[in-house]
Amino acid sequence: MKKTSLLKKFLYGIFGLIALTLLIMVISYLVKSNSAEKTAFLTRKPMIQNMDDKVMATGKIVPREEIEIKPNMSGIIEKILVEEGDKVDAGQLIATLRIVPNVAEVNNAQQQVNAANIGVSNAQTNLANQQQQFAMQQKLYDQGVISKQEFLISQQQLYAAQQSLKNANQQLVTAQKMLQIARTGVTPELQNMATTQIRAKVRGTVLEVPIKVGSQVIEANAFNPGTTIVSIADLNSLIFEGKIDEAQAGKIKEGMDMNIVIGALQNKIFPGKVTMIAPKGTDENGTIKFPIEGDVFNPTGEYIRAGFSANGEIVLSSQKNALLLDESLIQYEKVKDKDSPFVEVKQPDGSFKKINVKLGASDGINVQILSGITKDSEVKVWNPSDKDKEELKKKNE
Repeated sequence: MKKTSLLKKFLYGIFGLIALTLLIMVISYLVKSNSAEKTAFLTRKPMIQNMDDKVMATGKIVPREEIEIKPNMSGIIEKILVEEGDKVDAGQLIATLRIVPNVAEVNNAQQQVNAANIGVSNAQTNLANQQQQFAMQQKLYDQGVISKQEFLISQQQLYAAQQSLKNANQQLVTAQKMLQIARTGVTPELQNMATTQIRAKVRGTVLEVPIKVGSQVIEANAFNPGTTIVSIADLNSLIFEGKIDEAQAGKIKEGMDMNIVIGALQNKIFPGKVTMIAPKGTDENGTIKFPIEGDVFNPTGEYIRAGFSANGEIVLSSQKNALLLDESLIQYEKVKDKDSPFVEVKQPDGSFKKINVKLGASDGINVQILSGITKDSEVKVWNPSDKDKEELKKKNE
């Protein structure tokens, strides 16, 4: 009996030791897990700063008016007197054109000259006959053989023959000028109005010269827009052209102030004003976009090139000293079929507690916190980026 009792006591001791060991292991595991949880996440604190509710439009800078200079006569470019970036005045010669004669037009003009020469010859012969006839009639009238009426008729016929010769000579001159125009494109007395001299229509800066010397150009007419020789614009009068999302279009009105941010100029900001919001949007990859335009003011005279990419910031409202939090730290849960925002806030013992928050305006990066947490709250980074993970790794080393 004593041996059996001792055996039982021994077995109970063994079982108690095993149970104690297991309990120690569980406690150790929980402590380690709790310690790991304390260091497994980074935290971020809210910040207090001004909050601007603004609409962003992406686009570019373009001239208010861009003039394309085109010829009104076909030919070949003989000289180009300007380069891209040159400033020109209205009426300044920018290129010259050499006319390529049209064989059919030259042949037709030559036939008109030949016909005009024949007309002059016939008029001269008729005038000579009328002069002889008038001389005979005058002698007979002086002798009293014919009446005064017959004499006057002869005199009128002489005047008519003289006028016919004048008309024939004028037609010959016109035909000769037409032949010269068909061959060279201009006559000496019309040199100042010659279409072979391409001149600037407005004052401005040469934006583009798409043709070269020797290029063939086509005249502008009702059936063809013609070949552009140069394009000119006033770079002191620029506008912003961009597009905004349909969700933001209803917030904007013409006349609102805007900031034009040009990346190519180290994100320099220029003041502007909204001048147009298109009444009709366009579908771009399933999203409706509305074109928008705005004046660009350049008070410092900065050199802004046409075509610069730019962003238009339109501030709808501004709040001072708002409590802001990185919007990526906000989590959502379904409450009565609605998304309820919350964050996980670090507690004194290192654990995290779910706190519901009320949100305000957002600029796409930070969101305003109206209630739920304070500026001293440490909010859990629940979806760390690669950069966050690297920061956490360095922190734990």
